Amino acid sequence: MPGSGKRPIARRLVWGVLVVSVLGAVTGATLDADAGSPRRAPARLTAASAPAADSGASNVEPGPASSACGSASAATTASVYEIVARGIYADEIRGSEVSADVAHVTGSQALLSALAGNDAAAVYAAVHTIVYTPHWHIVRLRVLEGGRVLADVGGPDVIAPISGTLRSHGRTLGTYVMSVQDDAGYVKLVSRFIGVPIDLYRNGAYLMGTLAPAPSKVSAGSPVMVHGASYRVAPLTAGAFPSGTLGVALFVPTPSSAVSATSCASVTLGAWGSVAMHIAARLQPLSAHYGTLVRVLHDVSGGLAYVISGSRRIAGGAGPARIPRSGTVRFRGRPWSVFSWEPSPPARVYFLTPSA
Repeated sequence: MPGSGKRPIARRLVWGVLVVSVLGAVTGATLDADAGSPRRAPARLTAASAPAADSGASNVEPGPASSACGSASAATTASVYEIVARGIYADEIRGSEVSADVAHVTGSQALLSALAGNDAAAVYAAVHTIVYTPHWHIVRLRVLEGGRVLADVGGPDVIAPISGTLRSHGRTLGTYVMSVQDDAGYVKLVSRFIGVPIDLYRNGAYLMGTLAPAPSKVSAGSPVMVHGASYRVAPLTAGAFPSGTLGVALFVPTPSSAVSATSCASVTLGAWGSVAMHIAARLQPLSAHYGTLVRVLHDVSGGLAYVISGSRRIAGGAGPARIPRSGTVRFRGRPWSVFSWEPSPPARVYFLTPSA
């Protein structure tokens, strides 16, 4: 795929320059983004196992039978995972990295001059240069004039297109469609940040993903059995390049009886905890990248995160004066449920989770 060789997915997994950022560069971070086969479902950290994955994690306690989430557990977990998948997608079209790359396109004097001079060869050369400039993250760029494609450079399977106008001195010279992420990159981000399988569909046909064999058809809430494992389908929609849509299917594992016996609030908290610990596992050594963890959690969830060691705040900025290890805390005029764990004692990560 043109363009994909110079920007490994590993670099796009760091929301630090990720744009910050997710995807730009956290110097020295080691990310295992490409571990495993893209056709095989990755190992999962479920809502039930997330707190137990670290002896210092705050536990999700079972509630009385009358408050058990029961059959609503799968939908409750799916609602959390959908928020994260949408958050990842939103950053591909509105993140600070995207703004920088739009500026690279709209501010390219070589491109604008080529358009003004009706020089198609120079337009292609300028577009090629933009796509292959090191440290920029444009995976595909199409430039048009009067609806006619003058240049189209980049990979074939691209997601989250952004369109705009190319102007110089108040004169409209053409339009562009660009993307900073390909389909495979989005699949890897979602599967590794959430820890569940994901498949993409174009015009109803399977395109790529991590659950194999992929179901030929999926619908919201429908049950899916693959190799004896049961999943609930959580569908989303994404933009295809240069137009149209892609179907996105998250496959949420059927919660265990232990998870279903807890309250829906506990199931939600467990799902958020699972996401937090999946993301933390991508940043190694974590102790050197607490700031990135805090930023990524905020970007994909809208929640707040802090890293505190004793009386010292390591990352997260100003927050509640005191944060409990579990339970709730009131901050910014509303209550937040708290998930926490101790990845490297005495440092503890506190994740103030949003409502799902």
